[in-house]
Amino acid sequence: MTEIKEEVLNRRVIIVRLLLLVIYLLMLVYLFYLLTNFGANPFIIFIILLFTFLITLGPFFRRGKRSLYSRMFPDRKRKAPSGYDQKKEDLRSKRKSDQVDTNIFKKINLEFKYHKPIVLKCEGCGNTIPNFVKKCPFCNKQITY
Repeated sequence: MTEIKEEVLNRRVIIVRLLLLVIYLLMLVYLFYLLTNFGANPFIIFIILLFTFLITLGPFFRRGKRSLYSRMFPDRKRKAPSGYDQKKEDLRSKRKSDQVDTNIFKKINLEFKYHKPIVLKCEGCGNTIPNFVKKCPFCNKQITY
């Protein structure tokens, strides 16, 4: 009984797809008619119609084909999705077993000298000035670092 239902369903799907294809082709013919009445170049009309045809129906032609990655690397298999709870449990057990070794980390010395900046901003007028200038060329104010 289920085989009969599946066969009827497959027939309906095929009929619906054919009906949609006919409607789509009629829309393309109407678009062709509009473009010719508009006075477009026939080559441009052909390119536009081909583009719209391939954009909308292209994915249906590709059905059943493998992806480029799977064709390039046929020996690799995708990883099966693992459960979220299993990942959580693995992380908990890893945290308990891995104790942080303090001898691994180096001591960081934060005492260092800053270099003279390359570009400065004048406190008087706000203009940008290179670091080798002693006085601001705009307001003649002395530059301090």
